Amino acid sequence: MSKKFFLISQVFYPDEVSTAGLFTDLCSVMSDDGYNVEVWCAQPSYSASKRQPREIEYKGIRIHYLFSTNFRKGNLFGRLANIITFSLSVSFKLLFTNEKYPVFTHTTPPPIGIIISFICLLRKRSFVYVLLDIFPEGLIRLGKISRKNLIVKFWNCCFIASLRRSTKIIVLGRDMQTWLGNVCSDISPKIIYIPHWQDNKIIFNSDFTQNEFILKYGLLNKFVVQYSGNMGLWNDMKTLGLAVQSNLQDVMFMFVGGGLRKNELLETLNDPNRKNVLILPFQPTEKLGSILTACHLGLVSLRDGLEGVAVPCKIYGILAAGVPVIAMVPENSEIAFIVKEENCGFVVNPTDQDALIDIISLLKSDENLRKSMGQSSRMAFEKKYTTRKIAERYEVLLNEL
Repeated sequence: MSKKFFLISQVFYPDEVSTAGLFTDLCSVMSDDGYNVEVWCAQPSYSASKRQPREIEYKGIRIHYLFSTNFRKGNLFGRLANIITFSLSVSFKLLFTNEKYPVFTHTTPPPIGIIISFICLLRKRSFVYVLLDIFPEGLIRLGKISRKNLIVKFWNCCFIASLRRSTKIIVLGRDMQTWLGNVCSDISPKIIYIPHWQDNKIIFNSDFTQNEFILKYGLLNKFVVQYSGNMGLWNDMKTLGLAVQSNLQDVMFMFVGGGLRKNELLETLNDPNRKNVLILPFQPTEKLGSILTACHLGLVSLRDGLEGVAVPCKIYGILAAGVPVIAMVPENSEIAFIVKEENCGFVVNPTDQDALIDIISLLKSDENLRKSMGQSSRMAFEKKYTTRKIAERYEVLLNEL
């Protein structure tokens, strides 16, 4: 049997949402390594909306666009229709496919892994479950839904059953590994920690004074603190907004991206046209390297109590950019572990705006410390978190199945 990596992912190329971009890069590297790479995905609906042909080849990857609606992500009912149509297409196609290669999928959208795990059991196929976020556990901890809700109880039973049916379970964080082991101890031997990654060909150290965004927005004489990426349920944007209100001298806060909690940031700022803040939309993939290096410090946020539930992938872009990290995250989270182990920044309580302001002031005043931590960021990235490093770990796992 030839080496084959088979991935089912609702989002993939040409969508530029982070999950699509990361798995497209991973598959491309594995294809370069001689693997036969096949992906089933939905029609694009995030950054792209042009419907694709049923099958294309891209960077050596055979991509099958299954039947699905592709309403834009801002349409809640449209997104639900996208999930339902894609899940139905996957189910029918997988049920009637005779191949026995292992199936890889992840938790976006949440139902798909549960469905695929059951079909793989029926079809006697190996199933590898990549856990990006834990649903609905995160919503429970945020108080959005009750653990006693009958639907939630039923979902959790299905989720635990899918974990037990999995051949292997990949987690992004050691905190997630610990939590899963506590919830369902019999799956512990199946769990493998493989972190997220970033493309070192896109993001690399560059001269701050020549950065296109710094020059475009006149920031050469500013100390730039940046938050780039999704502003979602897992992130505390209010604390960052309060830090902006502190009006630190010559400090410019740059926010790039959007999401459900962007309004929380704007409401806290009161005036989005403040002179010490720059707010930009999501940038195209080809601009990612320039935007992430257009700062002196990179911010990561994970709300208190969400350790073991999610690992914000934006930290790997900050490490790649070679700048210090200020991680506003729980102490026992994967992000905190990384920052402390690599000595590449500071960990702050997610709601402690005073500590955040103090650390920004410290790093602004101590260039040597800032450079040292920035160098540690890049060294850690090159050693552990490039697409190449993570592809090698996926390949080892695949060859063991």
